[in-house]
Amino acid sequence: EEEHTKYVEPQHPIVFLPWDHTKFIYQSQRDGYNHLYLMDTKTSIYPESHGAAAGGSYRESYKTRQLTQGNWVVQNILGFNEKTKEVIIMSTEVSPLQSNAYAVNVKTGKRRLIGNKDGMHHVQLSGSGNYVIDNYTSFTIPRNIEIVPTSGKGKTISLLTATNPLEAYNMPEITVGTLKAADGKNDLYETGTIKADDGTTDLYYRLIKPVNFDPNKKYPAVVYVYGGPHAQLIHNNRNYDARGWDIYMAQLGYVMLTVDNRGSDNRGLEFENCTFRQLGTEEMKDQVKGVDFLKSLGYVDNNRIGVHGWSFGGFMTTNLMLTYPELFKVGVAGGPVIDWAYYEVMYGERYMDTPQTNPEGYKNANLKLRAGNLKGRLEVIIGANDPTCVPQHSISFLRACIDAGTQPDFFMYPGDGHNMFGRDRVHLYERITRYFEDHLK
Repeated sequence: EEEHTKYVEPQHPIVFLPWDHTKFIYQSQRDGYNHLYLMDTKTSIYPESHGAAAGGSYRESYKTRQLTQGNWVVQNILGFNEKTKEVIIMSTEVSPLQSNAYAVNVKTGKRRLIGNKDGMHHVQLSGSGNYVIDNYTSFTIPRNIEIVPTSGKGKTISLLTATNPLEAYNMPEITVGTLKAADGKNDLYETGTIKADDGTTDLYYRLIKPVNFDPNKKYPAVVYVYGGPHAQLIHNNRNYDARGWDIYMAQLGYVMLTVDNRGSDNRGLEFENCTFRQLGTEEMKDQVKGVDFLKSLGYVDNNRIGVHGWSFGGFMTTNLMLTYPELFKVGVAGGPVIDWAYYEVMYGERYMDTPQTNPEGYKNANLKLRAGNLKGRLEVIIGANDPTCVPQHSISFLRACIDAGTQPDFFMYPGDGHNMFGRDRVHLYERITRYFEDHLK
């Protein structure tokens, strides 16, 4: 059983050792980070509480040994090398911005890095467990594909060494750094870092300067945001995860910023569940730390800062426009959550509890109640057939804005769902770009 006072994420299946079916590996966040535990099925059964006779229940007591530990996350188990008695895993041990393969000795817990240390690795394990196909990129490596022995012995075979496909283009400068969360305990910017709103936690950010950058000019800036659980927007791969649209906007003369706030993925339990019962609150504080960072740069026009995001990012965009109307001049919110009472229970109630048990949290995150705060230009874009953030969200928000006398813009894609694809996606990004060009440039 996995227990926590806030919530428990969907569990990984147990994996039995192929050479000893009396033992299995269990994944748990019980020490604050997702790690591996070796458990033994040779158990005693003991009464929990006062025992079954007193109305309690029985629970199995497993002989447990923690296989991995540290302030990093085991992401998944790829399989085993039976010859060396090792389990092959992917983890963030090198950096929260990376996924790397490791061999973990089941007897001793000793770990060995498999393959190149740099970059984001996508790894396939052979049936024998003796080799992996390691497909990886980093900011400096366009793409390498290699066959790597998992034993740490033997030769690595290169299958592909790619050239940079963007070499001929006028590319913007893309940098990654850390910010601090905001609790006021640490100085901001002095060490080139940004802290989260708790003042101690490093936040990773990606900053893209306009092409042909002139430090003496004043540029508009756009914050691209997601911010929700199970997502991370910055990795050590080509362009640090910057999308084609981010680069295109830099070519049009915008500074582009993305911050992975607290509540996002691969940073451990405390980093992720600080948003429990109050989705949007802590995340917005950290995004504002990113805006503070933008405003500290001499080349950003503080009166021309915009924000854009989709799904949870659409919720964040709308929330930021309504909560910090003095900071954001323009926003484009795609497929937003407006009221968590309208969202699916599997996700919504895991992170917010029920509306009955957390009425204050639902009220604080209900954007209809703040429709009157809108000052800047906000466009809401949805798919007419969105089954995830159903149209009820955005339509009820429009009604609230009408009642409050505020003026959002609205665009709908007939026949589309939660995202647009094909030609509609081209049209979508033309529309998003035009909205910033019309109102922020």
